[in-house]
Amino acid sequence: MLMLNRRQGSKKSGFGVSPLQSLHGNLGIKGEVVIDMNWDIKNFGARLVGAFLLRRNLRNLPMAFLLLGCIASVHAQPNGSSSSEYMWDESQPYTALDKVRFSNGQFIQVAEGKVTGQSYSQPIREECEYKRLEVRNGNSGSLQYISGACDGVVHIRAAYPDEKNAKLAIVTTNCGGTMCSTWNDHYVVFLGESGIRVTRVGSSFYGPKHKITKYGFGFDGQRLSRSSVINFYDGTENDLGDLVPSTRIFVKQGSYVDTRFDKKFLRFVGEHPDVVLGDEQVRAALVQKIKPERFRAFRAAMSGPGWSSVHNGRFLVMNACMKSNCPWEFGAVVLDGFTGALHIMRFAPDENIFEQASSQPIKENVDGNWLSEVDTQQRFRLTIDGGRLRATKLRDR
Repeated sequence: MLMLNRRQGSKKSGFGVSPLQSLHGNLGIKGEVVIDMNWDIKNFGARLVGAFLLRRNLRNLPMAFLLLGCIASVHAQPNGSSSSEYMWDESQPYTALDKVRFSNGQFIQVAEGKVTGQSYSQPIREECEYKRLEVRNGNSGSLQYISGACDGVVHIRAAYPDEKNAKLAIVTTNCGGTMCSTWNDHYVVFLGESGIRVTRVGSSFYGPKHKITKYGFGFDGQRLSRSSVINFYDGTENDLGDLVPSTRIFVKQGSYVDTRFDKKFLRFVGEHPDVVLGDEQVRAALVQKIKPERFRAFRAAMSGPGWSSVHNGRFLVMNACMKSNCPWEFGAVVLDGFTGALHIMRFAPDENIFEQASSQPIKENVDGNWLSEVDTQQRFRLTIDGGRLRATKLRDR
């Protein structure tokens, strides 16, 4: 019997080895692996490589039977590859659609400039005043919400099955300058229970020409049910400076996670921050470093409405405000899905309060990636300086 070794490896970035890499490395198999949402091996068939000597007695004479194995393909794809209903990759002709109407009547469109003539009370990030992806009501055309897809360039690259009756769209953004020509932020737009959802896959750099980033999608009626993104270059490099590809998987909560994301943390995706703060195992290392009353202050700051999202396939970022004192006091939880590192923050701008605690030391080259996803109500700017997380209060707020 073949035993799959799930040891965690290491490399320059400090990331663990994915189940896909582990299987290939430990068994010496070329090919891909079928994995499900929980990283379990779903289908696996192989003929062993090599030779086996089986000794047995035949007519009292030792006989050696040489059983030669042959290589057979270990056939596997991440969810939604060859069996996908729809596939897309960067090699297709470049398309930039202005508007896509979905099958439920809502539509998305690219807009720019200040939001005017709307009773839109949510804070709008500065980059959303350049270009942004809006979700609008199909009948009245009223603004439902402004998505996180905002930057100097926002392009709707594809719509499936078409731009007038879609159930999926792909959006890319970048800053629009010459420094941004090698990467894009990628978003997938699909239909959820309450209408159109916009979820971020992550930041992808252009990799080798023969290893193009490929998307696969499967549906249950009008709903996206499975998807994978292979050859996704998120900036991770090996010791020689080569970009290392990763794989992103769509999970039922509506997010894309990297296959290196520890499956024991999947239950927290889409949950309120208090679900993480109330988990004894996840918070164990953190509560050993701070006093109970201080931990309760963090928890109280996130006792009201909250939400969470997965950033760049790795970081679970959870934001919430204080019950009966929202939005004047609020906080955030960041859980590293690869390492389990936990970071918590508390903000009270009018009292000039910012507190932070971490279960592991903060690393700028790693943790700097999630700073922009923490909702500071546009009252603070977060930075990392000398291994410490700092919050600078914005003067014009």
